[in-house]
Amino acid sequence: MSTTLADQFEVAAGIASGISRFALGLGMDADPIARACGLNPDRFDVINERISLDRVCRFMEALALISGNDVFGLKSASVYERGASGPFGYGLMSAPTMRDCVVFLGRNLQKISETSLCTLEIGARTAHFEWTYSPLILHRTQFLDMTVAQTFKHFRAILGDDVKKIRVELERKKPKNTNIHKQLLTPLVSFNAPVNACIMPTHFLDRANPNADPRLFAMMSQQLDAMPMRRNDFQDPVAAIRLHVAENLETNTPTLTSEAERLGMSSRTLQRRLNEEGTSLQEIIDECRKEMAHRLLLETPLTLSSIGYKLGFSAPAAFTRSANRWFGMTPSQYRQKSRQSR
Repeated sequence: MSTTLADQFEVAAGIASGISRFALGLGMDADPIARACGLNPDRFDVINERISLDRVCRFMEALALISGNDVFGLKSASVYERGASGPFGYGLMSAPTMRDCVVFLGRNLQKISETSLCTLEIGARTAHFEWTYSPLILHRTQFLDMTVAQTFKHFRAILGDDVKKIRVELERKKPKNTNIHKQLLTPLVSFNAPVNACIMPTHFLDRANPNADPRLFAMMSQQLDAMPMRRNDFQDPVAAIRLHVAENLETNTPTLTSEAERLGMSSRTLQRRLNEEGTSLQEIIDECRKEMAHRLLLETPLTLSSIGYKLGFSAPAAFTRSANRWFGMTPSQYRQKSRQSR
């Protein structure tokens, strides 16, 4: 399976190990499915191993589909012990107070799950935590359910039944039956949100953690503070541009000037770097559009017009012309041919 732009986002391999264990408990051999998704199950238990978040998400969606269970991810959280995610899990588990737990979550989630948005605002009445993932991660419903359920295990250990007063907004599609979400998370859960959010009364933050271990918490905080962010744009600006373009095709196709400013260099320097790599900004934009067109046509039920706009085309005709150049056929023909060949 060829590498995609989405493969730049990674998670700990141990997460996939837990998914496989849960599937096995349901009588499913997950290893062949993992391999079909481009994962190596033999590496799932390797300490500090990191694997593609996108492929883990595909793995979970495939297992959910095969099992006929649209809350597969939510239920899979039951196989994970608190602290299973290493320093991150142990930090949440040992936080002295709920405030420490939430602040730790806000500071470090982006390093662990590589979110594209992660913000925490603590006001006089409520604490509001928001997060989402890169638009390149097309299938993340089950992964989202699993990670939220794991987080609520930590919250419940501190707040007890008051966890039911936390409001949760999920960007995932509303499941057929919401009872499991209400039981494992909170009765105040809603779906189809623009981004994921967790809102709790600010006074909850003063609650002491009965399982607190201040020394362990300090050690885990120190470990995660030392962990670098997933990429350094200045070391490889071409790769950074390619990823930034792919993530912003729908909303803001960049220019050479805007990318140079974002990367903190002159337009001339950036142009020279691109020339050294044998490419140009327009070629990068075209390559990203082609890759995303392939994925959206084959992996989503979106209409052709919707896909065209997601790729940054102002009119369906422009998308059709580009598809003919990329694939030698129209978008609808490419989608139909690909489905017939499966």
